[in-house]
Amino acid sequence: MRMSKGALRLLRPDSGLLVAQEIPSSPPGGFEVVRASHPLPDQGSLQAGEAAMRLIDRLGPGDLLLVLLSGGASALFEASPVPLDDLRTATVELLRSGLAIRDVNEVRKGLSEVKGGRLAERASARGATVVGLILSDIVGNPIDDIGSGPTALHSSRGERAKSILERHRLWDSMPATVQRLLRSAAEAHGVRSSLASGAVYNVIVADNGRACEAARQEAERRGYASHILTTPMEGEARQAGRVVVSQALRWNPAARSVAVIAGGETTVTVHGGGRGGRNQELALSAAELLEGRPAVLLACGTDGADGNTEAAGAIVDGRTMARASALGLNPEEFLDNNDSYSFFGALHDLVVTGPTGTNVADLVLFLAHRPGRDRRERLSRSSGRGRASPLGSSRSDSAHSEGHGVSVHSH
Repeated sequence: MRMSKGALRLLRPDSGLLVAQEIPSSPPGGFEVVRASHPLPDQGSLQAGEAAMRLIDRLGPGDLLLVLLSGGASALFEASPVPLDDLRTATVELLRSGLAIRDVNEVRKGLSEVKGGRLAERASARGATVVGLILSDIVGNPIDDIGSGPTALHSSRGERAKSILERHRLWDSMPATVQRLLRSAAEAHGVRSSLASGAVYNVIVADNGRACEAARQEAERRGYASHILTTPMEGEARQAGRVVVSQALRWNPAARSVAVIAGGETTVTVHGGGRGGRNQELALSAAELLEGRPAVLLACGTDGADGNTEAAGAIVDGRTMARASALGLNPEEFLDNNDSYSFFGALHDLVVTGPTGTNVADLVLFLAHRPGRDRRERLSRSSGRGRASPLGSSRSDSAHSEGHGVSVHSH
């Protein structure tokens, strides 16, 4: 919504469509406004897709279509011949599987009439110019995968989806309608309709790297030795959390207070029946390594949402394990049940921001003070109510993974 407000300060569009999880109290005049769901599509998502098609079909040569795109668009905005219930079933299986987001989006593209460049193709075929301004929530800023690439003309369109699902033993869990469409996508490899002369431009306007750099600069301003360990943080969240902490604890041993920042997007392979999200699971996995140390780790989604909860993430420090033990909580049991939300809820250590209006993936902030220094108190929390004391800095680290492994790359 902030992107649309910024655009409207500069432009006076003839018409428009605003799709969001929360509808603004004063929507822009002349715009159709649709409330839709994330991470699972709902009827509003389909309504948004239909509205976009109608808008595009009114375009002609010389018209400009401005597409303001951010993470979450894959679910918020959809047009598909697959029934909604089957789309939701397929999405649940994909999100529980631990698949990398680019593989998830390859499947989504094979089921869609707007993803994989199809939206831009439809507008370009009518002679309109398409400009996509994109907030990136995916490591590496792949335009064809952010929001599943509605404006990425040369994107894949689900050709690899069937093989991905078969390789990860997910094919049999897909509804029959999904299987039929993905078989067709695999057989249509390389087929594209001809385009008219309408040009298509895409620009990344913000990403995770910029968010990490802003955190690093703020940490420096507050007197911390600060470092971005990496921004391509991927892999299993519970492994990434341990790698992040182990690397952060070793960084710059001569500094008295350090801030290490990591950015990216991990995954969770769901085996249990609990609630949580990748950031909460990452934080929970890191708690044991922090035990007894004057250090704090915060893991949050920049959009204010994490998994199937209302929390953005969670915070852990050197007292988390002791406080959990006093309540009879076993962190490993909660990890095994993918129930990090209940663990942090009991400790009042969830971070709840509400929707932030942006999405540039996840941030992990690690703050520590070396033993024997005079700022130890600034890095322990004042109470068990889940509120951090004035930390005044952030510490950074990051992990990158292939498959389910995690490695760290220093910049």
